[in-house]
Amino acid sequence: MLRLSACLVLLSTLALTPNGHAEGGFISLQSGITDSQDMDQFGTPIKIHFGPNITDQLALEFGLLDMGKASYDDPSIDFSEADRDNAPNFSNATHGEVSRQGANDDEPASSTYTGIRNIRPQGFLVMLRYRFALLDDLDFFVKTGANIWSGDYEQVEITAQVNEDGSQTVTKRTGRSGNASAVDQITGGGFLWRIGSGLSARAELETTALDSKDFERVRFQLVTLGVHYEF
Repeated sequence: MLRLSACLVLLSTLALTPNGHAEGGFISLQSGITDSQDMDQFGTPIKIHFGPNITDQLALEFGLLDMGKASYDDPSIDFSEADRDNAPNFSNATHGEVSRQGANDDEPASSTYTGIRNIRPQGFLVMLRYRFALLDDLDFFVKTGANIWSGDYEQVEITAQVNEDGSQTVTKRTGRSGNASAVDQITGGGFLWRIGSGLSARAELETTALDSKDFERVRFQLVTLGVHYEF
């Protein structure tokens, strides 16, 4: 939160530099791609921005962001040292928890992985955007603010064991679900290329995180392209 406050103060200070007050506002629609080093599969992000122009350079930007469905690959199971009395091992399971059940007279030893399978985060954005003129028809902008997000997630449970006859059994259960939410910082930068009559092409890169008590912190980068209209 301190980092977010410092960024907002910086943009507010820029707004106090001599420039003309602007009237009107804007709306934009964008889509693109998502990337993350923390998750394995990603959906297609879609977002709408809108808000008032405070000055010729500074705008208060609200937004609706659907990041699409993001998911983890299932962890790998290592049976190399497993038998009836020794449970298999899971690898690439840092995004969940692994529990072990010892062997008894009725059941062999087993390992069970429980973790998030996928999540679809959707957020309401509140940001300040400041732009710098590069050419007559081209502006560069930076922005920062809050991503107030919520997402429905699905869990997966995978149990692995080696049976009495040496055969391997893997049982996978899905369907348990929940909801996570938080407020995280979102920052970005991009370009506005004015086409004419208030219409511009808009391209940008944004970075945000999902930092919830329900699962480990995940960072995302969004690259989007769309149209921007000033009125």
